[in-house]
Amino acid sequence: MNSLYSQAASLCAANTPFVWASIISQDGSTPRSAGAQMIIREDAIIATIGGGAMEGGVIKAARESVMKDRRPMILDYDLSPSEAAASDFICGGRCRILLAYMEPGFRPVFEAAAEAESRGIPAWLYYILDDRENAIKPFSLAINVNSERLVGDFEGAPGLSRDMLLSPVRASIHGDSAEGIRCFADDVGSAPKLYLLGGGHVSQEVAKLAVGTGFSVTVVDDRAEYASAARFPDCRCIVVEDFARLPDLPVDENSYVIIMTRGHAYDRDALRWALGKNPRYLGMIGSRSKRDATYKALEKEGFPMERMLAVKCPIGLPINAETPAEIAVSIMAEVIAERRKT
Repeated sequence: MNSLYSQAASLCAANTPFVWASIISQDGSTPRSAGAQMIIREDAIIATIGGGAMEGGVIKAARESVMKDRRPMILDYDLSPSEAAASDFICGGRCRILLAYMEPGFRPVFEAAAEAESRGIPAWLYYILDDRENAIKPFSLAINVNSERLVGDFEGAPGLSRDMLLSPVRASIHGDSAEGIRCFADDVGSAPKLYLLGGGHVSQEVAKLAVGTGFSVTVVDDRAEYASAARFPDCRCIVVEDFARLPDLPVDENSYVIIMTRGHAYDRDALRWALGKNPRYLGMIGSRSKRDATYKALEKEGFPMERMLAVKCPIGLPINAETPAEIAVSIMAEVIAERRKT
């Protein structure tokens, strides 16, 4: 499997200089989502973080700054309409991109990442930035493999190794810091992704169970107070302008999409978006009458009824659930049953 990780390992083995770029956070619509990565060499690039002017700026900074001084750099891009007009960015969101020079000694870390990805083993790639004035190493790289072992090492911040090993999901969502050392992480890609479209009370309960059962959870809402780290700890939160213009989230065959917005019209917008994806599981909360009205409206737009009938709606296993917590149990029981199918 010639993954980006294996290619990075080969470059390390050959002592070929390169900069690793990763989108470490994203809010709203951006060219690529958090976790997108690329390799930047003096004479070539491998993969993409979205192309266009943003990627051009990243490549320029990598070659002109990071490649020369070998110190990590974090770039912030505001792609909101007011900023986009002046900078040729048209997406409407914001993102933060880490650039780091890769040393030959990082080869074992990339090899472990490539192996975990190919075998479907949960793993988290850690970027460790030492911002202290007397830092021996401004940047280190490590990987947590299945919460069983760490490959790679770093200086300073006693206890951070333990946290990296025991709490990878937390670090992979919003980073961590201690004593002047910042730590960010990328899910190598093995954890199943669960998207909650709507950040209400039931979503809160679903998120707790989903995180606890090993899902990488993203919450999307058009209200900042409902898609926040305070409300959804250990989840990625994305605030959108409205559900009719959802960003191009990386939904794939290992993804689970749950629609639980605050109204029928929003559910219809979210379902319209989701029907254009190919998730492993697609469910929508609501009554049969609401479901039928939504399906008929989308059928008039050209969506095939057989595709909509495959949506889990009403959502969840029939356990006579009443409270938000009970409803969440029924939903996650259905999701887990789908995940464990052989």
